[in-house]
Amino acid sequence: MKKIYQKLAEELDKIPNGYPKTKSGVELKILAKLFTIEEARLASSLNLEFQTIETISKNNNLDESEVKSLLIGMVKKGLIEMKREAGIGFVFCLIPFVVGIYERQNAKIDKEFAELFEAYCNEGFYKVMTVNPSVHRVIPIEKSIAVNIDVMPYEKASTYLDNANSWGVLNCICRVQKRLIGEGCKHSIENCLVFSEKANAFNRIDDIRTITKEEALEILAEADKEGLVHSTNNARNDVNYICNCCTCSCGVLRGMAKHGSLNAIARSDFYAVVDEEICTGCEICIDRCQFNALEIVDGVCKVDTTFCFGCGLCVTTCASGAITLQQKNSEELTPPPLNDEEWRIKREASRKK
Repeated sequence: MKKIYQKLAEELDKIPNGYPKTKSGVELKILAKLFTIEEARLASSLNLEFQTIETISKNNNLDESEVKSLLIGMVKKGLIEMKREAGIGFVFCLIPFVVGIYERQNAKIDKEFAELFEAYCNEGFYKVMTVNPSVHRVIPIEKSIAVNIDVMPYEKASTYLDNANSWGVLNCICRVQKRLIGEGCKHSIENCLVFSEKANAFNRIDDIRTITKEEALEILAEADKEGLVHSTNNARNDVNYICNCCTCSCGVLRGMAKHGSLNAIARSDFYAVVDEEICTGCEICIDRCQFNALEIVDGVCKVDTTFCFGCGLCVTTCASGAITLQQKNSEELTPPPLNDEEWRIKREASRKK
């Protein structure tokens, strides 16, 4: 049994996102919680490339009806991906642990799984979150950017929402997981946004509540009020979700807050600047900053750009207007990878180093 789960863990770790092993073997306990032996054996024969039932059956020397049943079961459990290809039919592939398998346990997560995940985060998984390019990137709060600045489309959440035809919201699994182990924070639970170019994409998904674009924008506004950082996958295209994150619960941001990894999340194209002549030293921005980039020195706010990720949270509650977001110069700008494929290529090369 252990060898089967070890093989699956190795296949998951081959995916650029990573699934590193630990001394305790807690990553195997997680897989045993999610996959039956039969499912794990079959899943370990998959990779990121989509395959037909016929191909998977031949590779595993199994009957097609048996393979189909196992594959559909794993799709329903959020363990693998399925899509329909014209002229071929349904095809299947393995998906990363994060972002992927873990997030799809939203409706099924229990205390045991939450405790296993916490142990894994603390023991080993945070290490792979330090690899460049980062899994997630910060999207600045849109109203924190001056109207006279020419903003790249990937820096605006509204770009993705405007281009979608379906919108949905679901519980933040990070905050659900933390609450299950008794370490929950005060922030709202239902504020992870998903969207799709396909109409009615979320109508039949139990753990996603279908909403309008206007409701999605309201959720982003509420997240700003709560002091939550907008983030999404680290690509300019292939974006279909926006998380609203906090360092107290977010699996990505905790890598930075707890383990000091500045690569845990990619920065936006901006950083905060302070007009010291009008700063009142009220300290509201200090409480708002998730990255500990601000401090009050001699009665005025100072920004440490080493720790500023350009989220804009400090800007939106600065009553005096002393804090603004300044766009980086061309030498400082590092655009995100074009799409998921480019991200995987760069990530794989970085992990090999």
